[in-house]
Amino acid sequence: MTVTFAKSSESSIWILCDQGKIGTLRQCESLAQPFANKMEVHIQSIAIDLPFWFRYLTPRLTRYLPEWLLPMSGFPDRKPVFVIAAGRQALLLAAPLAKKIPTIVLLNPKCPLSYFSVVLPPEHDNVTSVSPHVIQTRGALHPHNAESFRCGEDHKIKNVYTVSVLLGGDSRHHIYTENDFLIMAAYLNEKESSYRSGLTNFSLQVDTSAPKIRFLITSSRRTPAFGLDILATHCANIDLTIWNGEGKNPYFTYLGVADEILVTGDSISMISEACYLGKPVIIWRLPIQNKRFLRFYESLIIHKHAAFHDVSKPDYFTPLRECERVLPQILKILKI
Repeated sequence: MTVTFAKSSESSIWILCDQGKIGTLRQCESLAQPFANKMEVHIQSIAIDLPFWFRYLTPRLTRYLPEWLLPMSGFPDRKPVFVIAAGRQALLLAAPLAKKIPTIVLLNPKCPLSYFSVVLPPEHDNVTSVSPHVIQTRGALHPHNAESFRCGEDHKIKNVYTVSVLLGGDSRHHIYTENDFLIMAAYLNEKESSYRSGLTNFSLQVDTSAPKIRFLITSSRRTPAFGLDILATHCANIDLTIWNGEGKNPYFTYLGVADEILVTGDSISMISEACYLGKPVIIWRLPIQNKRFLRFYESLIIHKHAAFHDVSKPDYFTPLRECERVLPQILKILKI
């Protein structure tokens, strides 16, 4: 396992996260940073890659192992003020550590929740508990705030309504086809035509009187190249800009400048970030049948954080700011 050591021997917060789980690590970091700032301690990220024989154990078993049996070589000698953990392997070490060190667990630990000081399972994991130390989150945690999207202010164009399109890509839940992008291209063309005709099917929180509409598209590493080619070809007659992957991704700029955000339904983290701003967030519906995703969509729609692209839209949208909501609760539980 690899360890990012603190700059000094002062107190620290440990992040235990399964190696290679970039999105999960990002959620842990977004939670750790405010605590590190408040407590003036360092963050030590430890990527967990356990020996194969240890991976077959469960947190119920490892919790009662003596510390000398835990594969923790390379860990800092100085114990942390508390631990933040996420991932199946990370939980195997977090469970025994939690007996002596306050421990916050993200996602569903799939073991007794009473092991840990705080548990943050997503709503869509259907974890049922009335314990005050279990705080359900509606979307993925992320470190962004209003300052993150300020870069978009310099790119606003007067009298132009901007729709920013966030494209995900292939995953185990959905593999994109040419038809997916042909349908999206038709949707963008129809939206442009409807806008020019003064037809809108919902009342926005922003001024829609601008005479022009433009589309800004940014893709992820998972977006198939053929999809971008299809959009460019079939949307040649509308004002559309596609980030070609060169240079810095304008993701934050496009979110900041947007009057409306269209985001594909394959990324919970990307949808959560889009919903932070409280702007109209339209989820591009994909044929995903995973129950966790379906519960996630349903919750966002019920609470007016987002809407599907092919149904009527609400009169207003509310921001989704989970980190800001859960931090005070965690501070109270941990008595920080």
